[in-house]
Amino acid sequence: MELKIIDDPMRLQAFLNDPDNTGNIVEPGQQYHIKPDALYLGVFEGLLLAGIHEVRNFWHTVVECHAIYEPGFRGEYALNGHRLFCRWLLDNSPFTNSITMVPDTTKYGRAIIRLLGARRVGHLDDAYISSGKPVGVTLYQLTRQQYKEFIEC
Repeated sequence: MELKIIDDPMRLQAFLNDPDNTGNIVEPGQQYHIKPDALYLGVFEGLLLAGIHEVRNFWHTVVECHAIYEPGFRGEYALNGHRLFCRWLLDNSPFTNSITMVPDTTKYGRAIIRLLGARRVGHLDDAYISSGKPVGVTLYQLTRQQYKEFIEC
């Protein structure tokens, strides 16, 4: 397992537009919104792109982070990928907190965020539209100290 910046925009787009990876976040016929101010770090198993961690500044010293893993690389593999990402972020950012948003319709996202030890800090009703219906998102926070504790496990 290796973490490195994805420098191929076509490969990034292909991974993020695959509904097997993103579930219902991307509407059929639509594309994942690649944020110009985000950094996309790939979790590679050899040449295979197993997952992506998206990180960008959210507010002052708070970063926004999102992880997307290929279905065959979820569970224990994804937890190890998160540890690798946490180490990288601790080494490369003076952040104090991170925030992530998990859609109400995403079972995997809720499971992994709880395993990371994140704290629920709020909910946004009708955060986006999916298949013509509004979907809410739950906001979770992890402190810098929680990142340190997570990688020590």
